[in-house]
Parts: sequence; C-alpha cells; structure tokens
Amino acid sequence: MNKKFEDVIAEQGRLVYTAQGDSMFPLIKPRDLLVIEPVKRPLHVDDVPLYKRDSGQYVLHRIVDVKKGKYVTKGDNRTSLEKGISDRQVIGVLTAIIRGGKEYPVERTDDYVLRNAVDLVYLLGCAAGGGAADISRVREMDLAEIYRLSKSHQVTACAATALETAVALPRLFDQEKKKAIRRHALYEIERAAITREFEKAEIKYLPLKGIPIQECYPDPVMREMIDNDILVDRTRMGDVRTIMEGLGFTCEEFGKHNHDVYVKPPVLQFEIHSGLFDREHMPVFADYFADMLDRSLPDGNEYARRSTCEDLYIYVLCHTYKHYVHAGAGLRTLLDVYLLLRFFPELDRDYTRSRLSKLGVLEFEEKMRLLSNKLFTGDRLSERDISDLKYFAFSGRSGIRENAEYNKMAENLGGDDSGSSKFRYLLSRVFISGKSLEKNYPLVSKHKALYPLLLVYRPIKGVITRPRGILREYKNVRRFRNKED
Repeated sequence: MNKKFEDVIAEQGRLVYTAQGDSMFPLIKPRDLLVIEPVKRPLHVDDVPLYKRDSGQYVLHRIVDVKKGKYVTKGDNRTSLEKGISDRQVIGVLTAIIRGGKEYPVERTDDYVLRNAVDLVYLLGCAAGGGAADISRVREMDLAEIYRLSKSHQVTACAATALETAVALPRLFDQEKKKAIRRHALYEIERAAITREFEKAEIKYLPLKGIPIQECYPDPVMREMIDNDILVDRTRMGDVRTIMEGLGFTCEEFGKHNHDVYVKPPVLQFEIHSGLFDREHMPVFADYFADMLDRSLPDGNEYARRSTCEDLYIYVLCHTYKHYVHAGAGLRTLLDVYLLLRFFPELDRDYTRSRLSKLGVLEFEEKMRLLSNKLFTGDRLSERDISDLKYFAFSGRSGIRENAEYNKMAENLGGDDSGSSKFRYLLSRVFISGKSLEKNYPLVSKHKALYPLLLVYRPIKGVITRPRGILREYKNVRRFRNKED
C-alpha cells in the first residue's frame, strides 16, 4: 500500500516523487523528480509548497499572495487562483528539481525563463559569429528547456548550429535542423517558380521580411521561416491569384487585408502583399511605405526588385515595432537586427535616423540596436537591458496575449493607472462616440436620436455574443498597473 506523502516526509525527512501534469510548466515538466522537504521557515510569495486539499488531493502550486495568514496559490501554467490555503494543509516545500540527472533550483518563472533565454542567446551569438560554443557551458544548460524556448522563438536551427560545435546534437535539435533544411529547399524551389511566372506576366515583385534577411545569416537555413512574403503591384492582385492557383496553391484569403494568403502542401504558405501596413491601424507606416515597390532597385531584370539596405533596415524596424507594441516581439528579431547591421556596414546612419525619427520609432531602433549588440557580443547587461530582454524572451515569435492585453490597456489609459482614469475608460466603452461610433454604428452616428437605443442594444449584444471578452476586459482594466512606475 502506498504511503501518504506526509508520512514519507515524517519518516525519511524528505519526499522525492515524479511530477505529473503541466500546471507548473515550464519550471516543472512531466517525469521531473521533485524534492520536497519540511517547512523550516515562514512561507512567502514565490515559494512552491506541497499542500493537501480537504478533498485529499495533493497540489504543488506557487504562492502568489499572502492574506490574513493564508496563502493564495496558482500554477505557473494556470490562470485561476486558489485562496485560503492554511499552514495546516501544507506538507512541505519544493527545494529542488531533478531532470536528466541534473539538479535545478526552484526559481520564479521570470528568473527561470530569463536564465534559459540567456543560454539560448549565447548559442545564437556563437552561431551568428561562426564560433564554437563552450563545451563546459553547454553541458550545464537545460537543453530540454532551450529546445522549447528556441522552438517558440523559431531559432532552433540556429541554436542547433552552435550546439553541434560542442556536443553531439540532441535528437530533437537534429530533427528540427533537418526540417529547416527541407523547408528552406522547398521554399527556394517554389519561390523561383512563382517569380518566373511573375516575370512572364510582367508583374513587378519585391521579396520581403525573412527572404532578404536570411542572406545576412552565415547560413540561410539558420533563418527559419514559416511563410514567404512578397510585395507586388497592387493593381495585379487578380493576375497573381490566377498564377498562384495555376501553380497548385489554394487561396485561403483574398482582398480582405493588405495581403492575400496562398497555401500548398506539405508546408508552403505565401503571403502576397498589395501593401506593407494596414492603413487603418498604422496610417503613418502605410503612407511611408506606399511607394516601396517604386523605390526599390532592379535585381537582375526590371520586374525582380530589391530594397536598398537603408529601406530594408527601416522596414524591418517598423515591422518589428508593430509586433512589439501589440503582443511582443521575440529573440529572433533582435538577432535579425544584429546581423543586418553587421551585413550592411555601409548603412547610411544619417538617412535611417532621420526617417526613423519621422516615423516615431527612433527610440525603439536605438533600444533594438544597442540591446542586440550587447546580447550577441556578450557585453554586460544593465538592469534595464535585463528588463527588456525579459519582454522579448516571454513574447515568443509572435507575441503573447498577456502582452497584447497590457499594451492595449496602457494605450487606452494613456499609461495612467489611477482609479479615475480607469473609470473614464470604462465609461467611454459604454458611451462610445467619435470615430468609434462612426465606424461601428454609422446609422446612429448620422441620426443621434437613435443613441438611447444603442445604449440598450450594445450591453445586451455583448452579454450574448462575448460575455467572457467583456469580463476579461473589465478585469484587465482593474488589474492594470503601469510598469514604468
């Protein structure tokens, strides 16, 4: 008969058991060995106690608050809180995690992700510089977490390139690098076929984003891409569709946004752009890049085009900024900037600074440039640098919902987290006016006598169609705290 956890601790002085579930991921992974020891001091926020619910269920979650002598706990990979946990229920506290024969400390999620992000950045820097990784440092890394993190930032092939200079490449890294090689070859072949047809049809085209950026990497395979983006003459989108479908692509989206989406098995996706930015959401960027195709240079013939190094750099910064202020930008964007600047030492800095200043992203460019250089050359990081690195590390390749919600609240509230500011914002969500009213309810905007009916209609519609969204927005407003304070 299995002994109770509390009995094992009482008899042996500690408990070692195998983790199950994912509620504390990524700190704890299934099949990790967890070391639980008796509580020898008062517990506080960030401790991870093992406690027993009244139902008899054992739970290992982190303390996120202490109220009136009782604990509020939450799994690192969960959103719901459990309140009212007392010392009477606590059996022990997590003191170590054993994975692959190595012992790891119990850290806060921020510290855990940051530590592994620093190791991943080290590998990316080795790969970018063409140097070998230090064997002793690699052996101390949590390669399972490095793999997970590199996948979320889409830099696994790049990390693998550095790892294989020091150790036998772990199976998962080896598989991902081979996939990246195959995917790169497929895109090269298909893109050549597409552009040949564009040239036959006399359609000007400009490869975007990762296509020109990968040329800055020591090996283009290191710059992984899940799609290819190409800008074309906006008046030829119908002709482009005929060409793409003739080449076996399926059109998944046409005419809805500033790009159309085409897919083809096994892994191919092409986004054909009529413009670079959505005018509704980023009008300044949309206007600036409206003539990007006309400003581009011939690349072998009059239809194949390439950007100047300055325009490419400015576009990459603006595209990154769009993601950064919405849901976040990942580590790959920092590596892109670092390698772009190394690849184009002749970059006209006066020109780029003046344009970036007019576009309102000069300060952001300076942050990206300075931080990326420090990260990939191994310079010492300031506290501000570490804070910025955390934002990138937690964002992953495409950003995360938490960043999007915080950034939206910061924009809506003007960074003001006072109660009066929040109250004014909530009122504005009920009593909409101006452009929001004109866009969403043009009839009411034109006939103001209908406004009282709108005040009844909108709440009822919201409760029926998106009750969770309304509740989440309300909670986000209440919880908002300005990180700059």
